[in-house]
Amino acid sequence: MSDRTAGPLNAFCVDTEEWFHVCAVETPWADPSTWNAAPSRVERDTDVILQLLSDAGAKGTFPTLGWIAERYPQMVRRIADQGHEVGCHGYHHHLVYEQTPQAFRAEIDRAKKLLEDVSGQSVVTFRAPGFSITREAFWAYPILAELGFTIDTSIVPAARTHGGVAGFSRDACWLETDHGTLTLFPVSVMDVAGRAIPFSGGGYLRLFPDSLTDAGFAQNHRASRPVMAYIHPREIDVDQPRMALPWLRGFQYYVGIADCERKLRRMLARYAFGSCQAVLAAHPPRERWRYQASQMTRVTTAAGA
Repeated sequence: MSDRTAGPLNAFCVDTEEWFHVCAVETPWADPSTWNAAPSRVERDTDVILQLLSDAGAKGTFPTLGWIAERYPQMVRRIADQGHEVGCHGYHHHLVYEQTPQAFRAEIDRAKKLLEDVSGQSVVTFRAPGFSITREAFWAYPILAELGFTIDTSIVPAARTHGGVAGFSRDACWLETDHGTLTLFPVSVMDVAGRAIPFSGGGYLRLFPDSLTDAGFAQNHRASRPVMAYIHPREIDVDQPRMALPWLRGFQYYVGIADCERKLRRMLARYAFGSCQAVLAAHPPRERWRYQASQMTRVTTAAGA
């Protein structure tokens, strides 16, 4: 086991949603009007993750749905009271690129105000459901800045089934908009056979052996880059209800759940983790970008930032 005090502080996110909040596929729970009738697992699963973090002496950021905060305010307060950062994951788990800018603004404004009221925190970190801020949805960034967000963790710099911005910077960067500056903190990727692939969360963490996850941490740490890891509460829940999903999506959604809690406990013990705000304070961005007139332009690189 490595001495985690020797490595950098890494970011840990818990995308706080229910077991049925699956993107881009039809299920019996696709319509939000059905959600109140679904059995709930989120409190039980989130409390397990909170205990794992406590056991490891780690902190994290919990991007949370407004719908969840409205129904389980006591859970959101527990997250905040235990010293974790509460972030925003939208209200209804809608993919950003499927919304109009007007609908997106209204939903995120509603969710942010609700989360701040429940948590007692200023909510400044955003993660899009399904990592769905794509190049075609960069219009969301001026809206987020206008609403008071300062950090976005929605970009995966690799190809994905939905979401993903292949070729985007792997380092955190400042993004200037007409409504303020955001820090973009991408999900971590590693190079495998010439391809960039995520490794530190979701189905990747569940599928990959521990040795490959460790290799991803080592690659990023050699580049003086903290890792952004993430999990969903359902991913440590072997007793969750199972949905009938298309075979590939079902594999992605359920592979490795039986071993995920062990892998997560090991990762938290092996590496140091904190909230997105804490990690960015320790490792400031090394690039500056500008978003204007629907264009993203690099202003400075690491040497000139």
